[in-house]
Amino acid sequence: MNLPRILSVFWLVVLASCVSDGPSNSSSSPRAQIAQIDLALKLVSERQFAESEAIMQPLVHAKNFGRLPSAEQYRALLTAARLAFTLKEPKLEYESRVRLLALPEATADDRMSRLNAASRLKDINEIVISLTDVVQKNPESLDHLNYRFILYQLSEAKRMLPHGAALPLMQALYAAHWKLEWGLEPSGIWQDFALLLLEQNRLTEAVDASSHVTDEYGLISMRADRRFDAITVANPAQLDVNAVIRKNLEHFQLVAERTPKSLTPKAIVMERLAEEQHYGAALAAADDLLVEIRLHADPKQWYEDFDERYVWILDSRSRLLRRLGRWDEGVDQLAAASYVPDKDGKNVSQVINLGELYCNLGKPQDALNVLVRLGSDISAYGRMQEAAVRLDAAIQLGDAEQTEKWLGFIKEHRLDAPRTYEDALLRMNDPETAAKWLIEQFENKDLRSEALLHIQDYAVPRETTRQMELRQRRRELMGRADVQAEIQKVGRIESYKVEELGQ
Repeated sequence: MNLPRILSVFWLVVLASCVSDGPSNSSSSPRAQIAQIDLALKLVSERQFAESEAIMQPLVHAKNFGRLPSAEQYRALLTAARLAFTLKEPKLEYESRVRLLALPEATADDRMSRLNAASRLKDINEIVISLTDVVQKNPESLDHLNYRFILYQLSEAKRMLPHGAALPLMQALYAAHWKLEWGLEPSGIWQDFALLLLEQNRLTEAVDASSHVTDEYGLISMRADRRFDAITVANPAQLDVNAVIRKNLEHFQLVAERTPKSLTPKAIVMERLAEEQHYGAALAAADDLLVEIRLHADPKQWYEDFDERYVWILDSRSRLLRRLGRWDEGVDQLAAASYVPDKDGKNVSQVINLGELYCNLGKPQDALNVLVRLGSDISAYGRMQEAAVRLDAAIQLGDAEQTEKWLGFIKEHRLDAPRTYEDALLRMNDPETAAKWLIEQFENKDLRSEALLHIQDYAVPRETTRQMELRQRRRELMGRADVQAEIQKVGRIESYKVEELGQ
């Protein structure tokens, strides 16, 4: 403890409280409080942050703080917020930023700072509230917000907050005509938005919102879910999946031509071709793109999204080779991809995908050897995929202890990846529990649409023996009377000429 410094600050505070010449001006008078603000800012200029905060925190929490002119309140709260940020005190920072937004001096930058503070606090409820405030009052700020950040927060809100908690945020985003890159609609968000509007009997608004669902899998999900039947009746042509598939492919082919420095549209064209089983055309597009990339001495400098997309192009190429029956080449390509660092300088997804492929090929020990390269910084969903590989490997190796461990982990975290838990139960050949879990998803408002999306009748790609075994168990699960009865109650199954999403 630096006693001389503390004593010096004490006497500075005392002096600041005595700047007036009248006995009625105590340390709680406006003039004395303003002097304390000035002193705190002086200490900040001298980089005495802790000492400055020792003045500011009692001041902004004083009973008569609200009597200060609003400009002085704003100055004090802004100083308190900045000090808390510097001293890594996120709760104090967020509290000050919320309070200063109630003052007339508050700006758009202050709203954005509150959102940043909520993010540092890692409080999803406050993040949603802050983001909603930004979008409602300063929609132009959306131009400076990463769309992935918004999508992630909406996903977390759906997973962690009460049903419908993000409705005000969705309304604000919709009113602001929010879109993703290349004019792409956030279809999943508008689908959820339309559903919440239907629950409030706001049919006209729901129909309008649903017209912005332009992703084929979003439309398939809506067609499968009886809660959207009112929209289907109101505008059946809108839910023409085949027409939307063609339109989306043409859109991204055009975007790819117009954006030579971006890999993402080109990669999406490949994925769209693969979904429709045009594997040869998709592989040719992948090979042409790789040739194009190699023409550049430094592709990282040429392509704006190289670090993010390149590894996924290799991943997609591996999948295409396997679709064409070129299994060894597919394995080699994915193995090479697993050593390519992603935009964060590591590789998680391809390492896990390679482990899954080895399990599908009946090579469980190779799968476990690959997972040794995984780090610890993995998303909740990624951790579930890792656990699924470890479970499958344990089952194949006959390791009862590891099987119990990883099945328990997947069950405990099943809401992070509901389909992964279902697959785990089928691998365990436990149709009773799998049926109960599937029915539970159908009965859950927030899980139903995704569960119905996955059970549609899709085109089946080339598979390994182990994958075919799992698919057969899923057919048997779907044929159960209790599962069929629940499906008829909440949805329907239709046939499509595309692969299942994420297949």
